[in-house]
Amino acid sequence: MTECSSPREVFTARARVNGRDCDICHEGNWFTWKQISRSRTRNSDGNVDLINTVAVLPSRRGVSVDTNNRTCPPQHNEISLYYARRKAKHCRTIQPIVVEFSAPEECQQWCLRLQSALSDFRGRPCSVHVFVNPVGGRKRAPAIYQNCVAPLFALADLKATVTVTERANHALEALQEMELSDVDGLICVGGDGMFHEVLNGLLLRAQRDAGVNIDRARFLPVRPRISIGIIPAGSTDAVVFGTTGTVDATTSAIQVILGESQSMDVASIESSGSLLRFASLACSYGFLGDTLEHSETMRWMGPRRYDIAGTRCFLKNRGYQCKIRYLPSSDGDNHPLDNTLCVSNCSVCSRGIDEDGANREFEKGASALATNEEVADATDSSKWRTLEGHFSSVMACLSACATPRSKAGLSPSAHFGDGCLDLLVVRHGSRMNTLRQMLRVARQVTPLTLPFVDVHRCKEIQVRPILPKELEGMIKVPAADSTVMQLSRSSSDNRISANGRSSHSLHVTSTVVDSTSTTGLTETTRESSPESANTEEVITAPSQAATEVLREHVSIWNVDGEIVSQPSLDVRVHRQLITLYCSGIPPPDESRRVGCFGGANSRSSPDHD
Repeated sequence: MTECSSPREVFTARARVNGRDCDICHEGNWFTWKQISRSRTRNSDGNVDLINTVAVLPSRRGVSVDTNNRTCPPQHNEISLYYARRKAKHCRTIQPIVVEFSAPEECQQWCLRLQSALSDFRGRPCSVHVFVNPVGGRKRAPAIYQNCVAPLFALADLKATVTVTERANHALEALQEMELSDVDGLICVGGDGMFHEVLNGLLLRAQRDAGVNIDRARFLPVRPRISIGIIPAGSTDAVVFGTTGTVDATTSAIQVILGESQSMDVASIESSGSLLRFASLACSYGFLGDTLEHSETMRWMGPRRYDIAGTRCFLKNRGYQCKIRYLPSSDGDNHPLDNTLCVSNCSVCSRGIDEDGANREFEKGASALATNEEVADATDSSKWRTLEGHFSSVMACLSACATPRSKAGLSPSAHFGDGCLDLLVVRHGSRMNTLRQMLRVARQVTPLTLPFVDVHRCKEIQVRPILPKELEGMIKVPAADSTVMQLSRSSSDNRISANGRSSHSLHVTSTVVDSTSTTGLTETTRESSPESANTEEVITAPSQAATEVLREHVSIWNVDGEIVSQPSLDVRVHRQLITLYCSGIPPPDESRRVGCFGGANSRSSPDHD
C-alpha cells in the first residue's frame, strides 16, 4: 500500500462540489466537504481518501481540459478529482468529483496542493512496460488494453511502453535484453500463460544480474526490484482472481496506478539438479497432466478442448505408482484444513516477517525469505516424510487455484505468501471417486476431506515414478527437455537463452542409465555439479512400442498450465519472491468501501472551521 510522506497540514476553503456550495478541507490523506445549506432530500457531505485518488486535473464543466497539461490554466476555476470507488463486490471504477472555486488563483493553489499530495505517495509506478498477448484467451487483449487500460494510464500520467508479443516466449526473450533501470513495473495483458512467461523472464534476468548460478543445486534466488501487474484477458485468469477476487480489467489497472502490492511465493521446478522453470500456481502429475497433454492435440477447439480432454481422462481412469518425499511445514498452526482464507493483510502470510522489528516490506534485491532453520531442515533427511502408492493425481498447490468457474479452488486454505505449498495426493480408485472430487471443486466445496485424498502443507516435494520390474531403468528424459522453455547458457557470452517449445513425448534412445538406482531414478538431495545436471538421462528401449508401454505407467506434469515432460521433479518454494500489483481480497466481513463517497460508511470528516 502506498504511504504519504508529507506532514499533516489542514487547508480549508469554500467551493462548489458537484454543483453544491460546501466547506472543503484537505487534511493528511483526506479531502472532505460539508454542504453549507442542508437539503431535506439528500445529504451531500462526503470525503475521499487521496490514497485511492488516481489524478487531479483542471476541468471545464466536469471534463478534463488536457491530460498532457496538468497545470491549471489562468482564468480557470474548476478541477476534478478522479478517485477509485467500489462499484460491485471486489470491482472498482473511476468517478470524478468536480470542485469549482470562486477565484482562479485559489483554484490553481488547490490544484497544485492536491497534485503534490498525490506525488508524495510512495510505491506508485511512474513507468511501466506492457506486454500484450494478442492470441491468448478469446483474443481480446489488444482491445482490452486500448479501451480500458490505456485511457486510465494516460489519466494518471503513467508512462507505458507497449510490446505486442509475436510468438511463444517473446516476452521472456525480450526481458533478457531490454533496459530495465527506468522501469518500475511489468504489466501483462493476457492470461495466466502470459503472466508466467513474464514471471520467468523477470526472475531469470534478476538472477543473471545478481550473478546467481541457477545451474547449482539448491540455489537461492534473489527477489527482483520490479513488480508485476496483470490485466486479465485470458481463459481462466487464476492469478488475478486469486489475488483480487475478480477478473475486471479496470480494477486491475487501478491497482497498478495506485501501486497496491502484495508479495507472492514462487516455486523453482527442477529435474536432476537443473532448473526447468519457475511456477506460482500449481504443479500437477497424473489426471491434470494427462488432461493438458490430450488437450494440446485439440487447440483448434478453444477452451472447450479441456472439457473433452478431461472427459477422456476420466473414462480412462489411469493411476500411477509414485514415491513422494516431502518436507513438512514447521508451522504447526498453519494447516490446509484450518479454513483460513488468504485475504489482504493476511496474518498467515505475514507470520514471522515482523519478528525482531524487521520491516515487513523487506528490501527488494535480497534473497527470498528463508530462515536458517528452514535451510537446515531441507538438508536433514530425518525431517523428510515419504508417501508411496498408486495415485491418480499428485498436486502441489502454491495457492488456492481459484477461478471464476471454481471459486473455492483445489485447496481453499492455501496462501500466496506463507512459503508453503499444499501437497494433494489422490489415491487411485473408482471413477466415482474421481467424479466426487470434481463435483466438490465445481460446487465450491473443499475436496480435501474426502477419505481418498491426503493433504500435507510442506516446503518442498520430490516426486519419483515407480515402474514395474520389467521396465526399470526406462524412465529418464533429457534434463534439458522442458516443453515450456529450454534454459541454457551460451558458451560465448554466458547469457541465459530461451528456446521454443519442444516435443511433448518421451525421448527413446539406447543409453545406459545409473545402475545404482533400483528404479532408474536419481534422488536430488545432494549437491550436483553443472556437468552432472546437464547429463542426458534417457530411457533404454529404442522402440516406439516401448514408449507406448512406458506411457501407460508414467504421466507428465502440468506446471501452471504448461507441459513439462520430465516425470521426476523437485519443487522448492521460495517465500514472497515477487511482488504483484494487487490489493488482495478483502475479508468477507469487511464493510469498508474503497474511496468512500458519502453515506453511513463514510469516514468521519476531520473537524475544521
